[in-house]
Amino acid sequence: MKPDFHLNAVLLATLAAACPLQAHALAGVAQFTAGEVNVRQADGRTIALAKGGNIDSGQAIVTGGTGRAQVKFTDGGLISLQPNTEFKIANYVDQNDPKEDRFLVDLLRGGMRAITGLIGKRNRDNYKLTTTTATIGIRGSGFKVGYNPDGSLGISSELDKIEVCNQSGCIGLVAGESVKVVDSTTPPVRTSGMVKNDMPKPPEKEIIVIGERQPIPPQPPAPKELTFTDITVLGVATDSSNNAFNELGTGGGLSSTFEVNGAKMLKVNKPGAISTTWAPTGAAVGVGFMGGVSDPDFLGWGSWVQTSKEVVNGGSTTVTPLQYFHYIAGRPTSQMPTTGTATYIFAGGTSPTRINGGGTTVGTINAANTNLSVNFGAGSLTANIDTSFVVISDTASIVGASFSGTYVNGFFTGAGAARAGLTFKKSLTVSDVVTGAVVFTKQ
Repeated sequence: MKPDFHLNAVLLATLAAACPLQAHALAGVAQFTAGEVNVRQADGRTIALAKGGNIDSGQAIVTGGTGRAQVKFTDGGLISLQPNTEFKIANYVDQNDPKEDRFLVDLLRGGMRAITGLIGKRNRDNYKLTTTTATIGIRGSGFKVGYNPDGSLGISSELDKIEVCNQSGCIGLVAGESVKVVDSTTPPVRTSGMVKNDMPKPPEKEIIVIGERQPIPPQPPAPKELTFTDITVLGVATDSSNNAFNELGTGGGLSSTFEVNGAKMLKVNKPGAISTTWAPTGAAVGVGFMGGVSDPDFLGWGSWVQTSKEVVNGGSTTVTPLQYFHYIAGRPTSQMPTTGTATYIFAGGTSPTRINGGGTTVGTINAANTNLSVNFGAGSLTANIDTSFVVISDTASIVGASFSGTYVNGFFTGAGAARAGLTFKKSLTVSDVVTGAVVFTKQ
């Protein structure tokens, strides 16, 4: 019997509407992360995910080219995510109630392994994994799934039984069996090989040496802030008259201070005969980073809601208030490719802002349609940034590790230009401007 996908969609929408308070409920905790791992919140903001970090219903976990993560859910279930994976927790409810519990998740790209918890055991119909080609229902307690390079899907059952369905119908798998799903309308085909998705290696156990106790020498307090002179910062902001400016466009000769825990930028100074300092006077939002702030391939981003720009020229000081200072910060790579092409996909960024005579509106970015197409040999790239206000398409020239276009400015970081970040600004009218910051990873 073929599943009624229209009916399922209606039922899921009804269930989601009936449980609005669960939209931001705690779903699980990261037990292990390695490499580039970020959480994209329901409003589009992205933050880095570290061990011990919470993941809520409605959020998505995105891993980069070296990223891996393992999450334990409140019902005891586990999922392991592979590099270049996007996994969304569409609707998670754990109330110890077979009628109300939900484990509805989406695997948008990449690969994963799952071990079900109590939700799937209380009511197997409440546990569903949706992909671009199939829906996986669970009767047992473990399976692997991953997208192949050709876009097809490989699925293996590890423990007990699972059921794989698409528009052509359903097929059941027992432990050790696998199928390949080519698209949403072609029946799944049984295969002999298991999907190769290994659980990430858990962190090393603490080693305790038993013997004569040695006195522990006093340790200096850990620093809360670090200041660097080798980090490039690009920023874009607007003044009280809705004029947009590329702040720190060159990024040279800067002194920038970061919070050690979270790599949040606290201030940045451009010294000289005329010294300029930028610092937040309000909240910092949308803060995220890849790599530690001391790492060579560090790339961070964020937005200051209100900013003070202080210029000291001799004995004269001028302070200019700015709105929504969007920035990227990192170390431009010295290992730029000189040939070939590459595609970069969305990895994080700030929530774009639109400032006009009527005030400020905070928007979102459509990650699926936000990317870079880079031609290293020609020294050029095309940037596509799909905001909820306007789609920005721009062509930029690459000089060294930096690039600049009509609407975007940015640079590459990491070995082989593994990452890229940019700020953007586009005026829709004279006093109506959209600004923001986005970072990417090479696909």
